[in-house]
Formats: sequence, structure tokens, C-alpha cells
Amino acid sequence: MNESPALNRLAPPPRTVAPLLAAQMRLGGAASQIGWFFFGFGSIFFWMFAWHADLSGWRFRPGSVAQTSGDALGCTDTRYYVGGTESRRGTPVYKNSYRYTVDGNRFERASYATGRCVTSGGVTVEYLLAQPDVSRIIGMRRDLLGPWTMLAALLPGAGFALVIAGLVKGRRAVRLLRDGLPAPARLIKKASTGATTFGHSVYRMTFEYSTQSGAIGSVTVRTHLPERLEDEQCELLLYDPSSVASAVLLDDLPGTVTVDETGQPKAGASRRFLLLPALTILGNGWYIWRHWIA
Repeated sequence: MNESPALNRLAPPPRTVAPLLAAQMRLGGAASQIGWFFFGFGSIFFWMFAWHADLSGWRFRPGSVAQTSGDALGCTDTRYYVGGTESRRGTPVYKNSYRYTVDGNRFERASYATGRCVTSGGVTVEYLLAQPDVSRIIGMRRDLLGPWTMLAALLPGAGFALVIAGLVKGRRAVRLLRDGLPAPARLIKKASTGATTFGHSVYRMTFEYSTQSGAIGSVTVRTHLPERLEDEQCELLLYDPSSVASAVLLDDLPGTVTVDETGQPKAGASRRFLLLPALTILGNGWYIWRHWIA
């Protein structure tokens, strides 16, 4: 079996995995990058809509609330709208301020309503018996939008799940780069999955290899760049000696991984994999600082 040229240059374990290479493994995969995009882009809708969803309705159930009279203190336009079309603005959401007294304690709170603005006069307030300071005007809600707007959290939630999966997969890749034993792997099966990624067909490719103890192992990968795994008769593979099922092909790792003159794995020259995570973290950090810290 013809060996990959990198096989003979690779240093024995434990090898050094530089921080940049570790970041490339954890953040640079295609699924991870898609996750960061969904997480970052979806965060806009999370902060605008899902964060302002009123989820307290279940607390105001019969037997746990009482009612009292209150005084309206005016209303303001929140600049949020419900409904509407491209040519017609929806119904505005108003913030209605009020005050009420329970057992000699005075509270000032605000409730939100779509299309209802109470500027003065009396209002009926319902409050929790166990927490008199938690209240709302009858028929209104305690936050800008209704609970249905929590659907806006699905997109960033799915992205966050992909990000976590990428971090876990990247941790495994880092461990194998550091401690894995090398072996030449031969392609034994290639089949199209029928799916596409970035306009390229996705293939399922199975490689077979022999461990130093003589055991036969295999690894199956899905890739839209099969040419990366077909440029040599045998591909360099790193496996866990305690589990032949745990293995990774060097050319299937995120980005480009090379072997330097000392035999240590080295990250590729591109740093583009840092862009989406950086924008996502900075964007969310800026929003939190702007609205809760500054």
C-alpha cells in the first residue's frame, strides 16, 4: 500500500496542537460555519421579538390571582407593530403605565397592549397573591409581544445546536491530532448521497486502514469536496488505539492541515473561519452591553 507523504513526516504522539489550529478544528467545519451564520443572523430576530415575548400568562391562573383598582398614568408608543403588510403599517403596540396599592404597598408597573392606549382614568389590575408586585392590567400582557413570538428563537436555537455539535466534533479532532496514531487509509467505497452543499454533490466515502496491532478499521465521511480525499492513493488517517472506530482523515478536517518541518500539525493560512464566530459574539455582546450594562 502506497503511503501518504505526510505519514513519514508526522511526529509521534503527543504532538503540539497550537491554539489557532485548535480553533480551526472547533470553528472551521462546514456545519459549524452554517451554525454560526444561523446563530448570528437569527440573534437579530431573537433580541427583537423572542426576547420580548410575554411568557407569564400561565402564572395568572384562577386561584393564584386577585384583582384591585388602579390608576392609569399614560401610555407611550413602543414603535412595535403587529400585523400589517409591505404597503400598510400594522397595529401599534402601546406601553400602558399604571399604579395600584395592595396592603398599603404602592406599586407602579406597565402593561402592553396591541392597539389599546389608556391615557388616564381607572383600570382593573390583577396581581399574583404570592407576589403582589407582579401584575398586569386586565386584558393586557406584561411584555411587548405575545408568546407566539418565541418562534423567532427557532433559527438561532438551531444554529446554536450546530455550533455546539461543531465544538464537540472539533474537540475530538484536536485530541486525535495530538494523540492519534497515524495510518494510511485506502478508499474502498464511494457513493452519492443525493444531497448538495454549496452547489456541490455530497458523497459518502468509506476508507479502510490497518492499526499497528493488525486490526482492520474503517471510517466513513460525507463530503462535498471528494477531490480532497482522492488526490493520493492512500490518505493519512489518525486513529485512537483504544477504539478503532474513532478515527479522522487529515484531509477531511476543517480547512487545511499540513505537517511542518518538525512533524507537528499546522493550521492553514486562511483565517476566514474566525469571521462568522467573531461577528456573532461581538454583535450579541454589543447588544447586551448597550441595553443592560451601559
